[in-house]
Amino acid sequence: MAALEPAELLRERRERLEKAYANRAPDRVPLTLLPAPDLVASYAGLTTEEFCFSWEAQVRVAEKWGSDFNVEGVDSLPYFVPGLEMYLLLLAWVEKPEVAAWARFLMGPFHDILQDKYTKWPGRELAPTAHPQFTGGKFMEADEYRFLAEDPLGFVNERVLPRAFGLLSRGRAELYPALVKLGVELQNFSATMAKVGSLSAQLGYPSFPTGWGYAPLDLISDFLRYPTHTMLDLRRHPDDVKAAVESLTPVLRRCVRASTSPPEVAEKAFGTRTVLVFFPLHLNEMLPPKLFEEFYWPSLREVVQEALSLGAKPWIFFEGNFTPFLHYLEDLPKGRVIAWFERTDLRRAREALGDHVVLMGGLPLSLLMHGSREKVYEEACKLLTEVKEPGGFIFAGGQASPTAATRIENLWAVIEATLACGRY
Repeated sequence: MAALEPAELLRERRERLEKAYANRAPDRVPLTLLPAPDLVASYAGLTTEEFCFSWEAQVRVAEKWGSDFNVEGVDSLPYFVPGLEMYLLLLAWVEKPEVAAWARFLMGPFHDILQDKYTKWPGRELAPTAHPQFTGGKFMEADEYRFLAEDPLGFVNERVLPRAFGLLSRGRAELYPALVKLGVELQNFSATMAKVGSLSAQLGYPSFPTGWGYAPLDLISDFLRYPTHTMLDLRRHPDDVKAAVESLTPVLRRCVRASTSPPEVAEKAFGTRTVLVFFPLHLNEMLPPKLFEEFYWPSLREVVQEALSLGAKPWIFFEGNFTPFLHYLEDLPKGRVIAWFERTDLRRAREALGDHVVLMGGLPLSLLMHGSREKVYEEACKLLTEVKEPGGFIFAGGQASPTAATRIENLWAVIEATLACGRY
């Protein structure tokens, strides 16, 4: 266990992370482990199904990981909510932000009630130990872009949701009780997160309030047309796609405003004025430069600027390899954006961008799964030494969330390397 008292640990860890988020050099590189649901469940002796569908199990798992890894070198609670992507509901219900905020991620119990066609879950459509999967789908035809462009909220609520959620096509006798049950489960989720937050503070881990952003073209690709059809639409119906993206952009800016706490509110509730807005990017890697420039980046930049205007720090997960587009980040204000790269080489990113953004990332997941403890330590030290300067670097252990195949001893090698090679 860590030698410091929880309150002192919390202060120390928060200060370290705040400095890194502010693009400065703290005493050492902060380490933020974000293990995937199948890994945290198996480590705690549960199936992924038990973890995903039991609120009590989620608190128990957070306590197990938070306690076992409560050591010098780990700076945030090693826990990730076992939810799947469902930004569509935040958008659809943005006029009711008190409800929409808790529907941002689709949790297992929500899946059972809503009968959505976007996801597959352990113990339901998948084996009990499998990782939950977002599979997406096509819930809008190409000739409906004009309806989306004319009234994004109306179109999503009236046409898309009934197609994508089985519950909404049921008769009233089945629908009404299910909606009441959904309200109960949303409250259960809120209460569970409150317990996890309290547990986190008791163990000495800081929390940072987080709002939610999304790229307009990703919303079309993920929830309406599926990536394959979206890519074809960019060639066959470019004007229709562009009109829809332009209509969605102000709605997504509104979603950022609705889900993001002002810094003064964050300070009272969390003891910090650092507020994050998380953006998961999905389609960027698949686009040729011309289409990225024309359809993806301008609208994404507008939504990112909305987060910046609120005094928040956009925390963008660049899925895949973003190397061809790194120079676009120079369009954004220096030091204000946290760039979490999945397969982009962090050394190339540091060379290309210098200290223009806060860098976040880690080692290939294959190395954490199959490498020896010695090799993981060696590669982690190399990465830290070559990327940490001049500051503004957050080590995530892996490039993305480590899965159940990860060797736990390799997570300890990452921690040891952070202590040995992450100091400034």
